[in-house]
Amino acid sequence: MTEDMWGTGDYRAVAEKVTSIGDVLVSRAAIEPGMEVLDVACGTGNAAIPAAKQGARVTGLDLSPGLIAIARERSTEAGVDVEWLEGDAQSLPFEDDSFDRVISAIGHMFAPDHKRTADELCRVCRPGGRIAVACWTPEGSIGSMFERLGGISPAPPEGFQSPLLWGTEEHVRELLGDAAEFERHIVQFDEPSPESYADFMLTNFPPLIAARVQVGDQLVRDTYLDWVNDVNEADDGTLRYRAEYLVSAV
Repeated sequence: MTEDMWGTGDYRAVAEKVTSIGDVLVSRAAIEPGMEVLDVACGTGNAAIPAAKQGARVTGLDLSPGLIAIARERSTEAGVDVEWLEGDAQSLPFEDDSFDRVISAIGHMFAPDHKRTADELCRVCRPGGRIAVACWTPEGSIGSMFERLGGISPAPPEGFQSPLLWGTEEHVRELLGDAAEFERHIVQFDEPSPESYADFMLTNFPPLIAARVQVGDQLVRDTYLDWVNDVNEADDGTLRYRAEYLVSAV
C-alpha cells in the first residue's frame, strides 16, 4: 500500500468515523502537558490532535502528503499546534531518544516490515517513555473484512506480513517485548443502511478503491456488501456493527 493509494477517495470522511480510537490511545499512553509526542503514520491526525489538546508538543508523521494536508487542516480547525511531516514509519527522521511518547492509531500496521517499524518506534522513544499503538484485531469485524478482500485479491508478495498481526498480543510481544500490556476496545458503527455504507466506503476508503482497480468494481462491491450484511446486527434496515481493536502499550 503506497502513499499514492492513501491519497485517493475522501479518507478524512472515513477517519472521522473512528476518531474515538485516537482518544482512547492518548489516554492509554498517559500523555501529559509538555511531553514530546510522535504520532507515527498519523493519517488525518486522529491521535495527534487529541494529544496536542492535552498540551503536549506533538509531531505527526505520515507517508502520504495528501493525508498530511488534511491533518494540517484539521489541527487548524481544532486550534492546536502540531508539526506535520512526511516520512516513513520504517525510517523515522529523528535522533535516538527524541520523544516521551510514541503512538500510532491504525497507521503503522500498514508498514510492510513489522520488525523494522517496531525497532524505529523503540529507537526514537526515550528511556522511561511509552509506546502505545492501536490496531484492528484479526478476529474482529474489520479483520474479517480484510480477509474477505484478500480472498479475491492476487497473492501477496513473498514475505508479506498481514497488518492484522499487529492486532495480536503474541506478535506485539515479539516486536516490542514481554512488558507490553493490552486492552481490547470496540468502535460501533451506526449507518442508515448497509447499501449506503457500502457505497460510501467503496468510494472513499483507499484500500477498497485500490481493490476495485485491481480486481474489478462488481466483484469488490459484491464481496464487500456481503461482508457488511454478515456483520450487521440491526434488523430494521439500518446498519449497526462493532469493530474490535487492540491497544498495546509498553
